Amino acid sequence: MQATEVNRIAIGVVRKPHGVQGGLKVTLNNIDLDTLRGMEQLFVKSGREWTQLSLKSIQGYDDYAILRFAEIENRNEADNYRDQVIYVDRDALPDQLRHEPAVDDIIGCQVEDENKLPLGIVEDILSTGAHEVLVVLSDAGETLIPLVDEWIVRIDLKDKFIQVRAFEEM
Repeated sequence: MQATEVNRIAIGVVRKPHGVQGGLKVTLNNIDLDTLRGMEQLFVKSGREWTQLSLKSIQGYDDYAILRFAEIENRNEADNYRDQVIYVDRDALPDQLRHEPAVDDIIGCQVEDENKLPLGIVEDILSTGAHEVLVVLSDAGETLIPLVDEWIVRIDLKDKFIQVRAFEEM
């Protein structure tokens, strides 16, 4: 039997249960509340297994959202999802978001500056509220690079490569 490639992207992380009716407090990335409201099915992954969740309701706040799903009926069930990553099918996104780089696309990219100086590999992306920040790891340590036009020269997702402005230029 041939494995089917799953084309899903991470849109958030469950922080903890919320309330007694099985709500999940989720930190969102890569998606706004209006787009999320248009989603019917979201997913979590345990090992190689995907669990499909039917979105019932959303409440949005400054830095998190409360999501409720038909399959999660109480706080005890919700606790099983603590620290789980929430995914959405890329094809379910509107066209303009479907082709934008997502966190999953950028993690693992090689980073170098305009002078061809290797800076390391993107290990994580932090959301600061104002913009995202690349966490780039190398043997020399950790470098934080704002994911904004002033710093980013080129992103090549096919070759998993990001070129940034040289630090002395900024």
